[in-house]
Amino acid sequence: MGKWILSLCIMAIETWGSIYFFDIFMERKRTGWLDKCSYIVLYFAVVAAASLGTYLDSMGIKVLLAVLVYMVFCAAFYRADWKQYIFFSVLNYSLLFLADIFSLLIENILNSREELRALELTILYLPMKLVWVLLLFMLQKIWKGKNSYGELSHKEWRKFGMVPLFTVASMLLMYFCYSGEKKVQAVYLFLSVGLIMINFFVIVLMKDILEKGELLRESALTDQKKESQLAHYRDMQAVYERQGRKMHDYKNQIRTMQVLLKEGDVQAAAELAERLTESISVEMSAVNTNHPVVNAVLNQKFHAAREQGVSMIFRVGDMSGMRLDGEETVILLSNLLDNAIHECVKVVRKGRKAVINIKLVQEGGKIIFSVKNPVAEKVQVTDGIVLDSGGGMHGVGLMNVKAVVDKYGGDFAISCDQEKFQAVVMI
Repeated sequence: MGKWILSLCIMAIETWGSIYFFDIFMERKRTGWLDKCSYIVLYFAVVAAASLGTYLDSMGIKVLLAVLVYMVFCAAFYRADWKQYIFFSVLNYSLLFLADIFSLLIENILNSREELRALELTILYLPMKLVWVLLLFMLQKIWKGKNSYGELSHKEWRKFGMVPLFTVASMLLMYFCYSGEKKVQAVYLFLSVGLIMINFFVIVLMKDILEKGELLRESALTDQKKESQLAHYRDMQAVYERQGRKMHDYKNQIRTMQVLLKEGDVQAAAELAERLTESISVEMSAVNTNHPVVNAVLNQKFHAAREQGVSMIFRVGDMSGMRLDGEETVILLSNLLDNAIHECVKVVRKGRKAVINIKLVQEGGKIIFSVKNPVAEKVQVTDGIVLDSGGGMHGVGLMNVKAVVDKYGGDFAISCDQEKFQAVVMI
């Protein structure tokens, strides 16, 4: 009876520690009242899995059930990807089991016992969990809330995942090949310490990679802001040059109207004046969204595209209440439109018609920005990264667009087929 009570107490500590572990690396979902019951849910799930594993008398099934319980729990209570559910569930269990084995071996060597009873019985000693709790506090100090995993690719997740999987396999091997000989126990102790250190190194390495990725993204964002400012100056210079040319044309047309009026041809002069007025209106502002920065960007890109033989079709709404600041607005709009224009120029060179369809509206309190353009050839979209036919990076500035979207907790999706490329932003 005492053994069962002790076992339930151990699982209670494991449940608390597991939730603390997952909280370090993943963001909680807001599940209301269910979130308050997370400890009870996981506790009974762990007890059920342990009871079933003991009943089946299979250590392998017991490990599989425990990891499965952690994965399902993470999927229910945390915002993450399936890769993170698997990785952190296996990592949590491997560190938990490693702490048990390490403590058991230390205790056995100090007590100078030659043989141990079944590992499942000796693992129930309560003080052994103090090692694991210490590991959790150390992990919390090391990690410091770095949980933006977007920089890690599927390939990197697979590489990181091999370490906890190897750890679990090693622990099972030590369990099935357990020996009371002091030399064997010393080897197991050395392996346990080494595996704990390796798992810690993996976490530190992941943290460093994420920090470097964040620094690179901030650096790229800064460069993009500088480039946006330079592009703005270049666009303004182009506008001034275009206005200079137009002013010369307008003067000639005004002189023509004067001549027509002197000759008494009032109707021809009126028609010429009407065409001139329409031309000035289109030139000055093709798009009006009640937002000066949005108007400036859209009109600049409209004129730049028209000079390249590319047409634009707009569906815009009132953006006066747009919550993005000026720099973020320029980054968001300019990058996607520049990419679309760049691709459409290739389409025009192939003798095809190029039209960019742009949607910018506010619906349901969210900004929806969609850009759809034809493509010269299909590009590959992998993990939000666009690759050209040669496997090189394609789509300048998409990372900066994603940074702006992530800042506001929005969604950014891109797709491409043989005919068109589409990017959609919801903030």
